[in-house]
Amino acid sequence: MKAIALKHNKIKNFFNDRYIWLLLIISLSVRIYLSFFTYVISNDSVAFMQNAKFFASGDFSSALGHDYHPLYSLIMAVLYKVVPDMELSGTIISALFGTLTIIVFYLIGKSVFDQKVSFVSSVVLAFHPYAVRFSADIISESTYFFFFISALGLGYFAITNRKLLLFALTGICSALAYLARPEGIGIIIIVAFWCALKDCIKIRVLWKEKLVSILILVVSFFVFSMPYLVFIKKETGSWSLTKKKNISNLAGLGKVLDTARNERLVKKGSDREKEVPNLAEPVTVLSTLRNERLVEEDNDKNKNKNYWRDIIGLITARNSFKIHLNGILHVIKKYVSTFHPFLFTFLIIGVINWTRVNKERFFGIYVASIILFYLIILYRLNLAYSTHDGDIYQYPSRRHVMPLVIPAVFFVGFGVYVVGEWIHGKFHNCSLIVGFKELLKSTWIVQLIVLMIVVCVLLPKTLKPQRSDKLGIKAAGQWVGEHSHKSYPLILSGSSRNAYYAVGRHIQMSSINGALAMAQARTVDYILITYREYKVIEKELLQSVKEKKIEMAYKYPEKESANRHSIFLYKCLY
Repeated sequence: MKAIALKHNKIKNFFNDRYIWLLLIISLSVRIYLSFFTYVISNDSVAFMQNAKFFASGDFSSALGHDYHPLYSLIMAVLYKVVPDMELSGTIISALFGTLTIIVFYLIGKSVFDQKVSFVSSVVLAFHPYAVRFSADIISESTYFFFFISALGLGYFAITNRKLLLFALTGICSALAYLARPEGIGIIIIVAFWCALKDCIKIRVLWKEKLVSILILVVSFFVFSMPYLVFIKKETGSWSLTKKKNISNLAGLGKVLDTARNERLVKKGSDREKEVPNLAEPVTVLSTLRNERLVEEDNDKNKNKNYWRDIIGLITARNSFKIHLNGILHVIKKYVSTFHPFLFTFLIIGVINWTRVNKERFFGIYVASIILFYLIILYRLNLAYSTHDGDIYQYPSRRHVMPLVIPAVFFVGFGVYVVGEWIHGKFHNCSLIVGFKELLKSTWIVQLIVLMIVVCVLLPKTLKPQRSDKLGIKAAGQWVGEHSHKSYPLILSGSSRNAYYAVGRHIQMSSINGALAMAQARTVDYILITYREYKVIEKELLQSVKEKKIEMAYKYPEKESANRHSIFLYKCLY
């Protein structure tokens, strides 16, 4: 009876917590607002919607056969049964999970810190530019963030409370995070590590309990993830976490070794053109654009034969130090810029003061270990995708870094809280600030004022419309859809979004220099070219127009002179 009463009280306290409802309103409002001002979908959105269409039609083999992990598309397909608009379904799911991430974040912080500190941290996260942007887009990030943070919090409470149920829930949330993005598997590694290490010297009799906990953690993870892992094994012929990268490549090691053996030569162009039909075409397609990635993965199964020799060779190479240093600096720079330099200042303040108070210090160590673990993986991947001359390839992206920003925001909120306390202690009796003397009497009011300043700094970037510079791609695609006499016109371009908006099929443009030859060989209907691409082959385009091989069908903007946002659509006359 006591347990039932306690559970009832927890539920009652949850719904009576005014901060939760305030966070719910704030988070959801901001994300809905930006979703209306996301003018053009991303390239990945096309692939996710295509997979969701496969799931909705019962074609699970095609959906699972794609490189992208299936959870987000599966949820989208379920909602599609109720909301028969795939784009709207994807937006709703992203906004919903983005909002739920804030609520889970608040509940974790409330248990570790206190209610007010957690509220401050949650408001900062609710307005974080990239947390909002990814939650207003048709991509899997917000879904992944939700399960990632849930697994992170449950893992911490499982380790500190030593409850088997919490270990099971951690494994399940980690599996769901993995099914959204392959990086989700990292949580169980960290949780298992700390489960084994924490209190291992003081309480040796707990080793049996620790082993059982780790076993439950791992088993619960594989119960939910194994079907997909088996499917990947069947498709690729080897055990891998994802169809994009095998297990060694997920840590960046396999690719690093391979590039060391090959003098860091990276293949940047795809050798095969990929046709991607629009969602309206009922044709099974197993290959979609991978976010315009220009690096082709090497599938050589024998690349690890001389493992240690290659490791030593890489470490002792003449330019090794420079390569490693550039990789480290690039990852750190990307992390700080994604975090936001202004927030990073409060992070430092929060971390410094965290060590000075009698809080759960293990939580700080736990979060730091997760961030460090993933940063090392991103650093290895960055090395893997460096060019032959040591230049840094654009890896990691902000999407890869953002999950590591979220747990650190706990300490940003603590930093804001500490700054508010300092200002109150310094100026609440100051006679020079006569007009604000009443406001400065309350520490909490001062802290809210500091929080409002932080939010005001973030707002311009948070509420900035997304992809307004890509409106030409959407306009050209819609023009094709309205004027083409074919059911599914074939479009050659560097972006699959045009085919989506044109209700057509897409062929990936591997190189602008060979675009016209490819168009003729594949007998495409339209060629879509950006301004930058146009400037490269302008003479060749004009010659083809003169020879009546192609003709200008549409230009964006229609009545303005060409600029960096211009889009040129040519109709093929072959």
